[in-house]
Amino acid sequence: MQPGSTAPGKLTEKNHGTDPEAGPPQPGFALPAGGKSKVIHLHEVALTENNKTEKPRRGVALQSAGTSAPGSKEALIKKIFEAIVYYTNQSNFEKAQALHTRLVKEAPNAIHLIVKSAEFIENRKKSAMDPEKIRPWADLFNQFTSAEAAAFYFALKDFVVRPNQPVFQQGNCDTRLYFIHSGRLKIKYFDYNIRKNVAIGVLGPGDIAGIETFFTLTNHTTNLIAADISKLSYLEKADYQGIVREHHNIESRLFQYCENKQLEIQNRQERPETGNRRAYQRYKAELMAELRRLDENGQPIEGRMNGKMTDISAGGLGLFVKNLKIGDAACLHNSRIMVSASYTQYGLTHELIKTGSVVSLKFHPLGECTVHVQFEEPIDDERVIAIAQQADVIAYI
Repeated sequence: MQPGSTAPGKLTEKNHGTDPEAGPPQPGFALPAGGKSKVIHLHEVALTENNKTEKPRRGVALQSAGTSAPGSKEALIKKIFEAIVYYTNQSNFEKAQALHTRLVKEAPNAIHLIVKSAEFIENRKKSAMDPEKIRPWADLFNQFTSAEAAAFYFALKDFVVRPNQPVFQQGNCDTRLYFIHSGRLKIKYFDYNIRKNVAIGVLGPGDIAGIETFFTLTNHTTNLIAADISKLSYLEKADYQGIVREHHNIESRLFQYCENKQLEIQNRQERPETGNRRAYQRYKAELMAELRRLDENGQPIEGRMNGKMTDISAGGLGLFVKNLKIGDAACLHNSRIMVSASYTQYGLTHELIKTGSVVSLKFHPLGECTVHVQFEEPIDDERVIAIAQQADVIAYI
């Protein structure tokens, strides 16, 4: 979305405001006496990504204030500011923001320049945003401040998919939230009863996909495949987390908007009568269970997690775990685990010990989390029924 870094050439006053149609000169580029254009070699301002080892032809390169000669700190600060202006004018906001961060580090007391450069970057970002790209999600952007909207907009990355090309596939996990600009994409899932993929809906312009996997630690339960040439944007979770650190209010607004959008999409989905998205029937269960991660050799890793079993099937089970930390949850997701529990049948105690993988984690208020485990090998229906009967409930889908 953002243009890449361009090799800086020579910058004259004409580029920064002496032309009547170009607006006032940009801050930091003063004109020399006599009105002649002063050529500023940008090798003195900042080296490009491809020429980091290249020595400046004259002047001084950006360097740490701690190693600069006495009296040169002001010159360094000025050059950083000039570089911010240059890269912002080139719409290379990533580079400009990195230099702004450096300006804060090198000169925390230069409040005027710090504020002025931040405002300059933000104003240029706002003017560079394409209204047509925002239009499908105008209701979402209306909830953001100008700074939040700009940060969100420039974190989005564009791509194109062609007919029959998958965006994501059932069972896989990614960390992207997808915004559909144009085209049509089919939502499908594999039906275990009829052993084939079943289409359940179509997504189009203005829709959002990947909501569940973006906001929770889980795998995709459907396939999303392009029916036409389609243009999409995606938001990486790592970029999103960076935005939230700076703009805390975005998180709740985006989550609520996506929940409403997901409900809207579900309400218009087709619901085939033969559809069955589960390979095995699931039953409620109320046993206490223990969960342990396994290393690459299949040996238990130190540390145990206790939880209450909420449901079980021949292919897996669900657990309710209290006080699970975010870091532990991230380590659990898609990891190989061993789960053990005890149950009684005909007055005898039996042990259930199974290995599998964690395919989904979903956090709830007050630190509670549901963990879903898929067994490596299914268990027989008799054992499933014996465990479910202790909860004295009927099967549910």
